[in-house]
Amino acid sequence: MTLDMLTSKKMETNNPQARCLLSTLASAMCSEHASDVEKLRQELKNVQRDVKDFKQEVTRVICKIEGTLSYMMEVVTRLETRSNHVEQRLREEEDRGIVRNKVLTFLLPREKELREKCADLERRLWRKNV
Repeated sequence: MTLDMLTSKKMETNNPQARCLLSTLASAMCSEHASDVEKLRQELKNVQRDVKDFKQEVTRVICKIEGTLSYMMEVVTRLETRSNHVEQRLREEEDRGIVRNKVLTFLLPREKELREKCADLERRLWRKNV
């Protein structure tokens, strides 16, 4: 302890006025600290309320995003299904086209032969009738 502190201790114990002044100063400091603590409590409550509001807002936005994502997944699934059906129909149409081509390549020469035979028969018939 320093000399000043010892002197103030002696004054405090010997002088009732000094004790009263120290007590007043101490209570003023305590009330100042108490008001600071109360301000901090209020600020903490405000921050907690803001955090709670923020959490609720984030939760609401996440729920909205989940709903939108779910809707988009349904749309994508429907589009994939439609795409698969279109691809299947295209494959079937291509298969039918291949079959048609094969049938035509078979039938066209036969038709040509039949036309030639008909023309030959008509010529023969005309010759007999003439």
